[in-house]
This record gives sequence, structure tokens and C-alpha cells, in this order.
Amino acid sequence: MMAIHPSQVEPINAAFTPAAEDVARAQAIVDAFAANPGVGVLQVDGKMVDAPHLKQAQHILSLAD
Repeated sequence: MMAIHPSQVEPINAAFTPAAEDVARAQAIVDAFAANPGVGVLQVDGKMVDAPHLKQAQHILSLAD
């Protein structure tokens, strides 16, 4: 994304920053896999999560930093 005026930076950052609930869910997924090394599929908040979910959760957390 490119901004042509400094006033555009804040809205652009807000659009690409994950919501707090998305960050919390991503952290829960990463924590669940960390607590169960070697497991391919887990249940987090009653839903199945696997390697693609873990990869997406890690990406969300990288955006939140």
C-alpha cells in the first residue's frame, strides 16, 4: 500500500492491523500447538484446527506486532 499524504498512514495501518479478537484467537491456536508438540490436529474453542490454521495464526500475530 502506498500513501501520498501523511494523513493516510493511520487509516492504512488500521485497515491492515488485525482486530484484538483475531489476535486473541491466533494466540490461542499458537499456544495450543506449543502445548502439544507433534500433534497434527487440535481443538480450540470447540473447533478443529490444523497446520494451515497454525500458519495463518502465526501470520496474524506477525501483523499485530
